[in-house]
Amino acid sequence: MSKEIPTLEFVVRSITDQGSLLTLTLQQEIKTEPIDQIEILKHRIDGIKDLDEDTREVMKKLLPALFGPQIPQRNSAYSPIQMHITITRQIYERLASPKVGETIGVSLSRL
Repeated sequence: MSKEIPTLEFVVRSITDQGSLLTLTLQQEIKTEPIDQIEILKHRIDGIKDLDEDTREVMKKLLPALFGPQIPQRNSAYSPIQMHITITRQIYERLASPKVGETIGVSLSRL
């Protein structure tokens, strides 16, 4: 049974050319989705065991009036991974010579 190795997306932030060696600075590409605070509160209300169904519905109906129109916020719960790798020019060319700003995939696993 083989495990699928997840591939993380990294953006090339800088490339330092040292002749036959190149050092790439990579930063993890974090894709976030908008978070609606009212939806989060509705889920929390659903999780309260001591409330009856009618009370839950009343509380959910009050939320839009209390908070008004909101712009969904983009939140990320963790800091992006940043790494530096030094590779030969030959390997860099085999990777299709990624430029600054381009995205590459990196798979990490324990051996």
